[in-house]
Parts: sequence; C-alpha cells; structure tokens
Amino acid sequence: MHKYLTYTKILLINDLRRHQRNNTLIFVLFAFLYIITPLLLGVLTTYFVKNLSIIYLSFFILMLTVNIDKSLMRILFSSDKKQMAILKIHLDQYIFGKDMSKFFSIIAGLFFFFLGSYLTNLSINGYNESITLAALGVTSFILGYLLRLHVLLLLSNPKFFAISSTIGYITTGLVAIWVFTVYKFNLLTNPLPRYSIYIIFIFTFISLLLVKNWKLNIRNVPIFYFHKKTKEKQKGTSRKFNHILFYEITLLMRTPPIQWSVLLFILTISGGLFGLILYGVNTNQLETPNIENDFLFIFSVIFPMILISNAIQSYVSFDIDGPILPLKQKLPNLVKNKIKVKIILSIILHSFFCILYTIFSSFTIRLDQPVFVIITLINTSILIAICTVGSTILFPYFKWEFVYQVPSSLSKLTLNICYGFILALSVISTNSTVYFIVTNTVMIASTIIIVSLILTFWDRTIHKNYKSFKTLFE
Repeated sequence: MHKYLTYTKILLINDLRRHQRNNTLIFVLFAFLYIITPLLLGVLTTYFVKNLSIIYLSFFILMLTVNIDKSLMRILFSSDKKQMAILKIHLDQYIFGKDMSKFFSIIAGLFFFFLGSYLTNLSINGYNESITLAALGVTSFILGYLLRLHVLLLLSNPKFFAISSTIGYITTGLVAIWVFTVYKFNLLTNPLPRYSIYIIFIFTFISLLLVKNWKLNIRNVPIFYFHKKTKEKQKGTSRKFNHILFYEITLLMRTPPIQWSVLLFILTISGGLFGLILYGVNTNQLETPNIENDFLFIFSVIFPMILISNAIQSYVSFDIDGPILPLKQKLPNLVKNKIKVKIILSIILHSFFCILYTIFSSFTIRLDQPVFVIITLINTSILIAICTVGSTILFPYFKWEFVYQVPSSLSKLTLNICYGFILALSVISTNSTVYFIVTNTVMIASTIIIVSLILTFWDRTIHKNYKSFKTLFE
C-alpha cells in the first residue's frame, strides 16, 4: 500500500507544480470546494432527505462512473508512461496513481459529504440504525471504487480501445438510469429498508472477491503487459475469412470512419427525433383530419433515418478504400465484389433500423393498411441503402488523408436530395391503392436501374476526386 500512496503523492505534487501558481491559494480553493462545501451539503441533505440509505447507496454509482473517462485517457495516453515502465512501476500502481490524481478531489468531497450527513443524522436520530447506515455507506464507497479500478484495468487493454471513447456516454447513461429509478419509485422519501443488511453483506462479499483477484492476478504486472500479450497472439496464423463481407466488417471495426462516440451521438439524435414524433402522435399534437395513421407511421420511421443514413454512408462509402480501388481497377471482379459487399452491408444496416423503428411505432400508431405500409417500408429502406452506396460511387474522393474525410461533400448532398424524393414517394403511397402500386413500382424500378448503373459504370467515375467536407472549407 505504501507504493500506491507514494506514487499517487508524486503525481499530485506534479499536477500542482504544473499550475505554476500560489499553492496556498490552491489549497484554500480545494478546501472550500471539496471539504467545506460537501460538509454543508451533507448537513442540509439530512434535513431534506428522509432516506439517507439511498444517498449512501448512490456512492456506488458515483465512485464507479464520475470522471472515469478522463482517468482512462490519462492511463492510455500519459506522457510519462514509458518512464514509469523504466522505473519498474507496475500496472496496478500506475492505474491507481493515475486515477487517484484525477479522482482524489471527488473522493475527498464524497467522504466529507458522508461525514457531515452521518454526524448530523446521528445527532438528530441518535444511535438508531446508525451502524447499519454507516456500514452501507462504507461498503458502497469501497465496492464502487474497486469496480472502478477493475473497469479501468479492463479498458486499458488494447482489445477494448474501440469503446474507450464511448465510456463517458455509458457512465452518463448509468447515472441517468439510477436518478430516474430513484425519482420514479420515490426512494428518497422511504425509510431505511429492512433488507439493507443483505445489501451490506453482498457488497462486502463482492469487495473481498475483487481484492483477492487484484492481489492474485494484477499485483506486480508490468505496465505494458497487455501489449506484450497482444504481440504474442499476433505471431500466430492470421484470421481466415470465408466470405468477403466478414472481412469488410472486420476492417470497419478496426478503423471506423466515424468515432464510436460520434456515431453514438448521431444515433441518440435520431432516436430522440423518433421519440419526439411518437410523443406528438401519442399526445394528439400531430393528429389532424388531413393526416392518416399510415402517413404518420411511415413518416415516423423514415424521417429519423436520415441522420442514420448519413452515418451509414461513411461505412459503406465506395472511396473508403483510398487509392486501392483506382490501382486495382484492372481487376473488375475485385471492385465489383467490393461494391456488392457495400450494398449488402448498407441494406442490412438500413433494414435493421427500419425494423427497429417499425416495432416501436407499432405500439403507438395503429395502421389502416398494415400490409401496404410494410411493403412500402421494405422498398424504401432498400432504395435508400442503394442510393447511399450509389452516391459515393457517383462522387468518390480517393485522395483523402484522414478516414473521416470520406465520403465527399457532393456524395452527402446527393444522398440528401435522393432522400427527399424517396420520402415523398413513400408518404404518397398512403393516399390510395393506385398511389401505392405506382410509387412502389417506381421504387422497385429505381432500385434495379441504380444497381445496374453502379455495376456497369463504376469505372467511369473511379478517377474522380471531389473535395470532402474538411477540405471544402479550408
């Protein structure tokens, strides 16, 4: 334990020196923010919240989630990582020290909040259930931090590097779910539950298991332990692919054109727009005599997919392979197979979100002609998927320097224009049976024509290089 505290002390002192300011002023500010203020908040919380056990149980969530993304970035990209490895600092000490240098203030704040609230509750209510309350707060505090250390250890493995940028969204979601649960079931007003003693025993048991695992498997492990294991595995035979589709998916997972955090943000906006439309329908704010249920259903499914389709376009873009395709254009089967795979992947992704939104919309909007609507949605999602790939073949940009520069701005503009016509066709199909037959026939014919043109004239556009969004505004 002495090594943990020594290394943490060094990091804290280095962080203070980097500010190049009066240390006395920093300590005064620290004392006010993380000692005095939490103490006062703890005292006030005792008077306004009847069930302190829920507050103490929340320590588990806070210890696990707060600033874990920032601590992870310090662990992964610290400038002194190699130096610490040379000094034979082990991985467990390194993770603990880096996290504590970022999380120390939060721990201090939670501790003094606990101290202020517990002592105030003890002075008001006496020793009635005070030991159980204290044990619940301490065990929640310890288990939350032990889990935090194990999560940081897990995410420091290069295998899980892809999700490191999304950990902040995940932890924010956990906090939001916990807050919603507390207010949904009015847990702040209920007295101390009788089963708190069982929670204490469970938390203690899990904490002991985590400590034992840390001592047996993680203690005295080198900082670059995971990197060495990854290199050893890479010396074996390479992965075999029986189908080019799995090969393309693997490449996209390894080097995604959009960061996972950005992709999750786009999906969140699309889902929020979808939920807003359903909320308007459910509260009768979108209900007018001139709007039919079939129209609202198709609109609620297709319109939020505009954002998703623009994100999918980056994954199925014809020019994402950079200069490989122009150099290999004399191998038409290679290029055509690439195009076919991108079309299949685009159809799968668009169909997935179309089915997902259709299922949720069916709980809110009742259809007059469900068969017609389903057929229209199938044709619409397939045509959108084809246009998503086709727009990147029409205006490719093979000379990108960074993967986020594809597809080109003209490809995105073309896709959005196509989206307007496709959305218009899909909603017009709800007017009558005649409109349904005509519009769906047009969509099927358009799909066949676009696919034929893509596979026939791809070589006419393979040397085109249109500027991406980044270079367009430079």
